[in-house]
Amino acid sequence: MDNEIFDIAIIGAGPAGLFAQFYAGLRELKTALIEATPRIGGQITALYPEKTILDVAGFLGISGRDLVNELKLQTDLVDSKTFLNSEVTNLKKIASHFEIEINHHASFLAKSVIIASGNGSFSPRKIDVPGSSEAEQSGMLTYLLPGLSEVADKDFAVVGGGNTAVDYAVELIDHDCHVSLIHRRDNFRAMESSVTKLKNSRRTNFLTPMKITGLSPKKEKLEIELQSVPDGAVKRVSVDRLIGGFGFTASSRTINQWEEFPEQFNQGFLTNEAQMTSIAGIFAIGDASSYPGKSDLIATAFGEAPTAINQAVNYFDPDRGGPQHSTSLNKKEVFKHDRIKSRYNS
Repeated sequence: MDNEIFDIAIIGAGPAGLFAQFYAGLRELKTALIEATPRIGGQITALYPEKTILDVAGFLGISGRDLVNELKLQTDLVDSKTFLNSEVTNLKKIASHFEIEINHHASFLAKSVIIASGNGSFSPRKIDVPGSSEAEQSGMLTYLLPGLSEVADKDFAVVGGGNTAVDYAVELIDHDCHVSLIHRRDNFRAMESSVTKLKNSRRTNFLTPMKITGLSPKKEKLEIELQSVPDGAVKRVSVDRLIGGFGFTASSRTINQWEEFPEQFNQGFLTNEAQMTSIAGIFAIGDASSYPGKSDLIATAFGEAPTAINQAVNYFDPDRGGPQHSTSLNKKEVFKHDRIKSRYNS
């Protein structure tokens, strides 16, 4: 890795980073994709592999795991390098290049950098009531969906009122589970179509407006003590498992220590219409990018990736120009791949 010079270094192998790697390959750029964890897929792989994703054009619905697999098949079509277990511990400018330090040791140079690291590492917002520690130790309280092939006809409770909780509940009823959705308010801050689906399902029981006040593991069931928010009345329900759906907190402690640290906005780096940050040559896409009016969707990230790649080329090689449309790109090698031939040449 040392002494190599790449055209573009992409930091983060979530959906945005993977698609950026593929598009950079179509433009025949020497590209490095750098991922701190042992696996590609980012937040989807870590937190939502079973979730059905609805905001990807061309798919009526696709699981997080399948989406990552499809993106991986795309990146396999192009010539680039992927480095796993490689945390970027420093980023600094050296003359006309950026030096990227990996794991406080190895380093290489890049002409431009695209940050696609999302919001950093994640940890769940946990339930803090009497018995919650014991419930978590017993496995009856979790913060991620279980393997959905083994949950049919089980009784679940999900607590929370945002997209995380509602998405969990939808996935569970789609796999023939019974779900009690607990929320301290009657209204939910989630995708309207998902809430409507839950309301129309006979497998959903709404426990609102209520809050959890205690948890008691009892043999194979978890007893949940609930308190009505308006009048304080107490109710108890028993389920096979409770899933906390309060979302996750993000940490970017390592990124915050970089020598080249772009200006932040909300929870990402402020980017302009070229996806460039406040530091020339450093771009950001996906959840790592933020600007007024942005929608934090995978679909948005897929649109930002080609913009960042093309603008990065304009930055380090302004005379190169090049195609803006995929139909203008060199697909000679790509279309040699058997999978592509079978799909498009039949």
